[in-house]
Amino acid sequence: MKVDPRAGSKDLITPLRNLGVLVESEYLPAGDVEILGKGPEGRPVLIGVEHKQFEDAIACMRNGRFADQLRGMRESYEISWLLIEGRVGNIGAKEGIAVRRGERWFPLPGRVTYQELAAWLQTMCQAGGVLLWRTETQAESVAWLRALEMWWTVKEYEEHRAHLDYYHPPLLANPFEPPSLALKVAACLPHIGGVKAERVAGHFRSVKKIVLASKADWVHIEGVGKKTAADIVAAIEKEG
Repeated sequence: MKVDPRAGSKDLITPLRNLGVLVESEYLPAGDVEILGKGPEGRPVLIGVEHKQFEDAIACMRNGRFADQLRGMRESYEISWLLIEGRVGNIGAKEGIAVRRGERWFPLPGRVTYQELAAWLQTMCQAGGVLLWRTETQAESVAWLRALEMWWTVKEYEEHRAHLDYYHPPLLANPFEPPSLALKVAACLPHIGGVKAERVAGHFRSVKKIVLASKADWVHIEGVGKKTAADIVAAIEKEG
């Protein structure tokens, strides 16, 4: 795991190391934390995490700064997370939210309502493509970062990651863009899951070419060997 040593993330380094995480202190092109994970079939996946206190997240909502940060995240990482830390109160429809520091609550200037904050976070997730996680304390943030790295790197977790190749959509799929017919057909073929289906659809471009492809054509696709190619061609011929 790499952690940016600048303000905002440097305080994560020592607690992470205390939990046994191997941490490199390195200036990152975007985000506060970088994890090199093992994706489906061992493919390397870069995961970036932007860590923010609630006050900073609200400031970014007001000035638009996170939009620029998110562009940098999407250019640098295959998967981008926004980790927001802290507790908020005054979540009524018209009240300005407050944040908790120690044992006291402090109203934030400018009267940002919980509904406004939630709408902004939804926009970042649904339109910006960032994943969101909330924690209440630094200790919880550190524990979550450790768990995230373990999920992507520890050998014992491979069985839990295996499902990604079978029914998850492509990692950078646009949720507002309907899948092509070629992608839908490819995902139904033997041994072809979400990630391989994207490769198949990109390679053949049409359902007709998928159906007419020979075993020799199939093995040109990354992750498709001779046995898989034979099973696919046999399944298509059986339907014909």
